[in-house]
Amino acid sequence: MSSSDSYNDERTPLMGSSAVSRVKKLSRLSLIAIMYFSVAGGPEGTETMVKTAGPLVTFLGIIVLGVVFAVPLALMTTELSTMYPENGGFVLWAKAAFGSGAGGMAGWLQFSFSAVDTALYPGLFVTYLARTMQTMYSPEASGWLQAAFIVIITALNLGGIDSVGHGSTVMMLFLLLPFGLIVLIAFSGVFTGTTVTGWTFETANMWQTLPETDWAKFTLVLIWNMGMWETASVCSGEVDDVAKDFPPALAITVFLVVLNYVLPIAAFVGLDGDYSAYNNGHYIDIMQKVGGVGWATWLGLSQCVSAAGLFTNGIVKNAFMLCGMGEQGMLPTALAWRMPLTKAPVVSIAVTQAVTIAMVFFGDFQAVLGVDMLLYCLNLLLEIASLIHLRNLEPDTPRPYRIPADGVLLWLVFLPSIILSIYVVVTSGVVELLVAAVLIGIGAVTIYLVSLAQQQAPTIFAGVDTVMHVEHHTGGIRPD
Repeated sequence: MSSSDSYNDERTPLMGSSAVSRVKKLSRLSLIAIMYFSVAGGPEGTETMVKTAGPLVTFLGIIVLGVVFAVPLALMTTELSTMYPENGGFVLWAKAAFGSGAGGMAGWLQFSFSAVDTALYPGLFVTYLARTMQTMYSPEASGWLQAAFIVIITALNLGGIDSVGHGSTVMMLFLLLPFGLIVLIAFSGVFTGTTVTGWTFETANMWQTLPETDWAKFTLVLIWNMGMWETASVCSGEVDDVAKDFPPALAITVFLVVLNYVLPIAAFVGLDGDYSAYNNGHYIDIMQKVGGVGWATWLGLSQCVSAAGLFTNGIVKNAFMLCGMGEQGMLPTALAWRMPLTKAPVVSIAVTQAVTIAMVFFGDFQAVLGVDMLLYCLNLLLEIASLIHLRNLEPDTPRPYRIPADGVLLWLVFLPSIILSIYVVVTSGVVELLVAAVLIGIGAVTIYLVSLAQQQAPTIFAGVDTVMHVEHHTGGIRPD
């Protein structure tokens, strides 16, 4: 059965009044680029894993998590995105499985950790730029550069999802090009010990381990680099044929992300075996030492582009999630309003950016990044529970793609993800747990107040009649 047929099946929780009228512009290549920045955004940041556990454990961790963590999450995203091909993604999955309250909490958790994360990138961009240009910016200059960065990336998003997709594709290719060349050059010295450019390459460095490993920190950073696959689902409604494009796009992105980590790490550790120096940004230092200013500058500019791509994706994740919730009537319908020319969800983008700007200029958020992963893992557990529950609640609902596993086997597919998520929760510090508890409490109160507002002013939450509305019911065939 095709995805369009599922809209007309009385058993489906997608109940809409008319065909979708939006112009869907997101091509497969653009979708891959957006997925790439949802998960990776470049090899930068992997230095911490090498410093914490050594290269061999890092390689094994990436490959193993790629199989037991990333692939299941990509499969989950594929099944549920093709089942509910509308904006909002995992919010709609939780709503269909457990009701509006669960869907609202999924959205709240995503917005909370993503807003903090996104607010870091303007500052990181200026930091990378200063390091690349080998200069120091005054607080005033830094502020203006961050403001210009925010304006340019916001304009890209206001250009519509096709503008974001094309921009993300260009940024992905620009970002990966220098790393690809460095990998090729470095590997030319695997057998001789000297690359074609004369760089010294020690193959034995790649198989080194460290006597002591901070497993909690290593796991946290590893999940951070290998997670977030489901966040690309928030813009499912912008894809012309989700059933056709999502499965291959996710498969290609999984392969790309694993190579994006493993190959550059192997190249750089072969060039520099001093793992104690592997702090964030150390790859630039390595290229400065072995390749000179030109290579270091190029790699520094790629990190600037990485920050731009990640910031762009942060806006997409939250703006299209809010837009989807507005389309469904879970939040005020005004959030679904789009610019006539570009079809960009301008109100949702404005709300997202207002929160981001407030947080950018409020202070340093490095101390609260641990909360991000805690909230993400809690949200991930809710998403996995939604998938499994929907298999029982909606067994006959058409799924253009279905994970080839049921019952106990389906549980086993997601058992590593569940164990890792619980591990992050139980190893979180007291401060992180308290902050997460407060945010969840605020979210619960907000969801309750929204439900009261929906009762008092239902017209404000009418939703959009040109999308298929996801609803929760207790099972069986929905009555007419």
